[in-house]
Amino acid sequence: MRCSLKKLAQGIFCIYVAFTCYTTYIWLQKTLRKAENTAFQNGIKFALSGTRLSAKSKEENWNPWGEEFEDEKGGQRRPPFQAPVFSLSDVEKQALHGNSRHGSMLPWRQLELGAVKKLPSQKIHNIELWGKAAIGLYLWEHIMNSTLEDRLGGVWQYGSKRIQNLIFRFRTGPGVVPHKAPKDVENLVLVLNGREQSKIDFAKIWLDSLSTFEKLKNVAVILLGNEQCDNEWIKQYLVQNGGLVKLVFLVYDSPDVDNVNFYQWPLGVATYRGFPKFRDTIINAMKPRQYICNFLGTVYPNSSRETLMKILTAHNMGNLCYLRPRYEWLPLESEDTRQDFIQALKTSDVTLNPVGKNTECYRIYEALSMGSVPVVEDVMTPGNCGKSKVSHNAPLQLLKEYGAPVIYVKKWEELPDILKAEQKMSISKVIERRTRVLNWYKEFLLKTEEYFVGILKDRFFSS
Repeated sequence: MRCSLKKLAQGIFCIYVAFTCYTTYIWLQKTLRKAENTAFQNGIKFALSGTRLSAKSKEENWNPWGEEFEDEKGGQRRPPFQAPVFSLSDVEKQALHGNSRHGSMLPWRQLELGAVKKLPSQKIHNIELWGKAAIGLYLWEHIMNSTLEDRLGGVWQYGSKRIQNLIFRFRTGPGVVPHKAPKDVENLVLVLNGREQSKIDFAKIWLDSLSTFEKLKNVAVILLGNEQCDNEWIKQYLVQNGGLVKLVFLVYDSPDVDNVNFYQWPLGVATYRGFPKFRDTIINAMKPRQYICNFLGTVYPNSSRETLMKILTAHNMGNLCYLRPRYEWLPLESEDTRQDFIQALKTSDVTLNPVGKNTECYRIYEALSMGSVPVVEDVMTPGNCGKSKVSHNAPLQLLKEYGAPVIYVKKWEELPDILKAEQKMSISKVIERRTRVLNWYKEFLLKTEEYFVGILKDRFFSS
């Protein structure tokens, strides 16, 4: 009997617990559903009204990111980081003023949402480049990194390139003569040779012919100047003297350089001897080089080159350096001598550059293009070259301005110590320096192009 009553009591208790749980479940469901409906309705009202909810928490000063977001002195919370936003006017200025190397590449992702609109189109300007000196090829193929194609079986060569809103058309070769050149040209850059009198006479023919181009508005000249900086003849063609030439890019450290009428221009590599432009993949900075230094060149009597050869011989440097002196100047190179010179640059880490008629020589740029450090005499040569109104750092003021990786010496008696230091340099340091030299030269070409284009835009089209 007791067992029956006990079982009955347990059954009643279980039924009670189950009923209580079910009742509680029903009540909770109704409560939650009512809360959801209320929240949904409030959300609709908020969305329709466009009003931002604002509720202050008693924990609003709590910083979950740690003390690095607090001011060190005041203990106040720093404002949250906001990424910089470029307004459209900033982007327009960047494109129009050429602050970017690629004017068409705009930082669209940094524009405010809704601020994107079509930029005003820039006027396109055509500029003719007529190369009547070999330094024109250095400009077009090396500095501007452009190519040429033969026309009329090689009578003349042609190439074109667009930089920002400027379209350059380069023409060179024997077929480019004044009476055959395009007569509708408005903007012109002439590349001329003024190194000696016969070249000057030829250059004058071109400059005198400019008056026959009736639509001509802007003229600049890139001039391979005289090695003694005797360039007075060009001044009569300047606008300030009644001529048509607005400005001259002038090779060598001329005192005439003022960044108004005359701008300094690099000599570059000897394109007239066929020195090539090497692709990055050709020069391997990691590859071992057989020699410490090299010198290939003409040795003149009673010159510093003669002194250099005596020092190299006296210190038995023949095994360390690739030496090929010659004692008679040759105007043209054969394929064998050209390849011999290129091989010397590729297989040595230092290139010796004794002065010739001018401190600046092709060999400096050729060595830099191959990752070989030029050792240069930091001395002025006879003539009128020297400091200018804008620079007192002659000689080689352009290379010094750009921080060229060059070793300067005042006399060749310093060379043995330099070569001893080279012998002690670790291979990792040598490779690091080669890479730095190659990168510097690549950047130098880019900056020179920017310099050239920027000056033309300012002087030709700013007004």
